[in-house]
Amino acid sequence: MIAQSQAQQLLPEAQQLLPDSHIELADQDRFSWNVKKVPPQPFMNEVYWQYSAETPAFFRDSYLQFVARTFDFTSSNFNGSKSQAWAAGGWLAFRSGLIGDVFGVHAAAYTSQPIFAPFDEGGTKLLAPVQNSIGVLGQIYGRAQVGDQEFRGGRQLVDTPLINPQDNRMVPNTFEAATLVSLPDRDRNYDYSVGYLWNMKQRDWNTFISMSDVVTGNNVVNHGAAFGMVRYRPVTGLSLAAMDYNVQDFLNTGFAQVEYDFRQPNWVPNWIIGANGIDQRSVGANLLTGTPFETYQASAKAQMLYAGWTLFVAGSITGRGSSLYTPFGANPNYTAMQQLLFTNANEKAFGGSIAYDFGTVGLSGLSAGAWYTYGWDAINSSTNAGIPDQKELDLWIQYRPTEGPWKGFRLKMQYANVWQQGNVRNSQPELQFVVDYTVLFRPPPR
Repeated sequence: MIAQSQAQQLLPEAQQLLPDSHIELADQDRFSWNVKKVPPQPFMNEVYWQYSAETPAFFRDSYLQFVARTFDFTSSNFNGSKSQAWAAGGWLAFRSGLIGDVFGVHAAAYTSQPIFAPFDEGGTKLLAPVQNSIGVLGQIYGRAQVGDQEFRGGRQLVDTPLINPQDNRMVPNTFEAATLVSLPDRDRNYDYSVGYLWNMKQRDWNTFISMSDVVTGNNVVNHGAAFGMVRYRPVTGLSLAAMDYNVQDFLNTGFAQVEYDFRQPNWVPNWIIGANGIDQRSVGANLLTGTPFETYQASAKAQMLYAGWTLFVAGSITGRGSSLYTPFGANPNYTAMQQLLFTNANEKAFGGSIAYDFGTVGLSGLSAGAWYTYGWDAINSSTNAGIPDQKELDLWIQYRPTEGPWKGFRLKMQYANVWQQGNVRNSQPELQFVVDYTVLFRPPPR
């Protein structure tokens, strides 16, 4: 998922109903959007409501999504153990129209049930500990739309570079929060979101716990996280993003990114270049580590797309003061892979990938790729002792058509192997196999 096609440039609002978390939204142009104007969704089998004009807008403009998913995961771990499970489930999500063009609701129920899950082989994050089922009302919030922004209060998805659904297992992360978000509009060159999150339900949990408990893994003291984010597109092709979150007495993390898409015609190679950075430090009473710390991570990429091919190279470096903490979702650095994030203290990483979209030869929806990254110079920041170098190879193939009778279907197999000396095993192979199908009941596009 290094590059996304034009058809994958989906809406952040529709993302709340999507089955695949790793659709990259942060740097894509937005379509004009409101509850009456959502463009067709390429990865969903869409069924249009047949309501009369007299039907109240609460029902007439509502969306109902059903996602069926099954996921098989097997890993032979460095410590000699094995993690494996096969689960089935998905979710049902409802987003109402607006009452008086202002008020609405949104709700989503999630489940993941074990099909094969040995009791002593947990750790897949497909199921709750210890290989137990997941069943939770992950989203339920009220919303008030005022102009081109929306106030939300309750359980919800939050989709930012540092706080996000991380939906790469059976169900996503969700949060109990109060937020204010801008509704995307092609005629506006910026988007923003701000809010306060008090609890989080991690992707393999049934319960919501405080944001500070997520950071530490223990019940120390209950603190939430305040955050703010802005994205700005000053000229065609240029995208800027910045955000910050703060958990009182634990840590503050800031993020900035710049990308430029040259947007060349289809018959010539197109280049996308980018760089981002994360600054992280302890704050207040230093309850995370007991002592002050600060660190950073910086990464950069160059990406070329031509005739169905995507070539990608990226590098990153992490500060010496500490490893980077990523408690609230996926890491936005360009070297983050299926298993490794390359966020150890002092770690450098460099890698590249190649991918091909077979739609260019008539096999629409079929794609495949390979990605390799090497990390070196990592240390234990407490002792300054060196950590053995790491390297990861990822291979993946996916069938996900955007039209025809199989629209809404996804089949993906991805394999990753990590090598590192000094463990019980010197390699850690992992195989993931996921199948899902998405149906969206919606009003016709207007």
